Amino acid sequence: MEKIHEEMYTRVGYAFVPVQSFEKMYPPEEALSNGTAFPELNLPISVYGPKPN
Repeated sequence: MEKIHEEMYTRVGYAFVPVQSFEKMYPPEEALSNGTAFPELNLPISVYGPKPN
């Protein structure tokens, strides 16, 4: 049981999240339509969607 307990704390990876600066914001109606209030995050599905076969 001791070995299982030690493995619970093994690091499996690190996250790197760069600081983002948001210059502009959409008006509420446009933000709701786009799914984001920030134009910088409004990307086409091809940028982050499924990769083609």
